[in-house]
Amino acid sequence: MLLSTFLDQLYEKTLDLGRRRVWFLLLGLILLVVILINGMAIIPQQPYQELSQNPFTTRTDIHFENYWQETVLLPVIAFYLGLTSPTTFNILCFIILVGAYSLFALSSSRRWGSATALVFSTLLITSPLTTTSLTWLGTPDGLTVALTVPFLFSNSGILLFFLAILGATNHPTFIIASMEILLLRWIGRDQIKIRHLIVAAIGSAAGYGLVRLFLFVNDIKIVSRFDFILLKSLDEWVKMSAANLPMSIASLFNIHWLILLVCLLMFFKKDKLYYSAVFVILLINYAVVVFTLDTTRIFSLLSWGVLFHCIFHSHELARTEYGNDPAYLKQFLQALIVIGIASFISPRYFSWLGEIHTTPFYQFMRKLLR
Repeated sequence: MLLSTFLDQLYEKTLDLGRRRVWFLLLGLILLVVILINGMAIIPQQPYQELSQNPFTTRTDIHFENYWQETVLLPVIAFYLGLTSPTTFNILCFIILVGAYSLFALSSSRRWGSATALVFSTLLITSPLTTTSLTWLGTPDGLTVALTVPFLFSNSGILLFFLAILGATNHPTFIIASMEILLLRWIGRDQIKIRHLIVAAIGSAAGYGLVRLFLFVNDIKIVSRFDFILLKSLDEWVKMSAANLPMSIASLFNIHWLILLVCLLMFFKKDKLYYSAVFVILLINYAVVVFTLDTTRIFSLLSWGVLFHCIFHSHELARTEYGNDPAYLKQFLQALIVIGIASFISPRYFSWLGEIHTTPFYQFMRKLLR
């Protein structure tokens, strides 16, 4: 069988599955497979779960470097829901993560149809974002993703304003990620105006102000994330980031780096400003994660939306700029489908503390098979 024939059949079969009513259930099956391949574990020391038991006081009893108390929203939600035990808190985090992915899938389906949504959502489920989220269940990452998803699709200023407030109270990466997405949407002429950027910036500032107010009112003393960065010298941070090059860089998007390559090769000439902006933003995000311990996780939180808007923009260019040549859109989707399938068998690892770590597959399997 010729490669072109195989790709054509794979393309048609994927679209056929996507057009069926069970496409959403199929995504659930894909997530289950990824969980089995990746494994699932809890974040070391479980600081957010312990914080949820009493988020209204200084929690240096958990760890003296309590910068994670700048995350207010998730622990407070868990506290008022009474989901503060290790089991219930981690179940809450998993449900939120599944809800975030469901929101992404349904929003994609509403915009492009279920077949295309199946392709896009499979890429999200198999991304390094999922790798770190499942490896360290119990972080605010799922809620951060859930609050970020509408920034890829909505043009409601009011919605973006209130989501910006909530997101800023949950994790600081949200502020950077959401503004980068809106900036790319503005550059890509994706229903975003300057006023949306201003509104989101005001909302993020208000959310950050609420965090500081919460800490002040409850007399909570923290080591801020900025203070934590200053605990190491610039030389120490750079050495830690460079310790396992190029694997640490490869871990940031894993095999999904190929998506960026495909987008650049196929569409760069059609919108040089947009793709140049994507490149600059990713460089900025990498510069940010040089000063973090959990490199892959933070880069994923910052950059997953950038990658997927790049996919969305490329998809739109294939539809509009090459409308007279439907084979162009077909080739783009074929490339995404192949990368999505390859994601299932590509090595799953991440960078943490300057070292490369594998996912908890074996530990997870031992627990399942007991």
